Amino acid sequence: MKIAVIGTGRMGTGLATGLARAGHEVVFGSRDPESANDAVQASGASGASGYAEALDGADVIVLAVPWGAAEQTVSQLGDLSGRIVVDITNPYGPGGMDPDVNTTERIQGWAPGARLVKGWNHVYAQNLTQPDVDGQASSVFLAGDDVEAKDAVSSLARDMGFDPVDAGGTEASLALTRLLTVMGALSLGPDRPLKVLQR
Repeated sequence: MKIAVIGTGRMGTGLATGLARAGHEVVFGSRDPESANDAVQASGASGASGYAEALDGADVIVLAVPWGAAEQTVSQLGDLSGRIVVDITNPYGPGGMDPDVNTTERIQGWAPGARLVKGWNHVYAQNLTQPDVDGQASSVFLAGDDVEAKDAVSSLARDMGFDPVDAGGTEASLALTRLLTVMGALSLGPDRPLKVLQR
């Protein structure tokens, strides 16, 4: 498959690395393709280009930008109707993470007709290229209403070495966000709690 990764941070680069290793054609989409050179070199992606060129012919689009930039970025991607879009975002803001924001529903509102699948938001960047733990494939939970889109993303997950688990429809995206608060508490420990917005 051809995969367009929108975002060159640790998560985007990690996913690109895993997908490229699995034999997929990966290209980064960026407003400033020149700035994506480090991510291209680090991941083994085939290159970086502007959004329109990166999305041209892409079977799957991965949205891997900070939540604060997600709406503006989606607006610059053009018509995403019928396109499979993987939402790996978490709703972090200046005050912490908002556990009441369903990012997939928000993105669906910004991109009507896109075939949204939530996934990998609960996987740490360093585990994207090493999903094997003591001989067991790490699980990646996927949520979305489009069964065929989830099947396609599940196939990519297996190619990368993950064990994909269908977590349900788009409404389950919120549960996956909240799952991160539990995993963050376990990984960071009591002295470094994950910062979550209080209401």
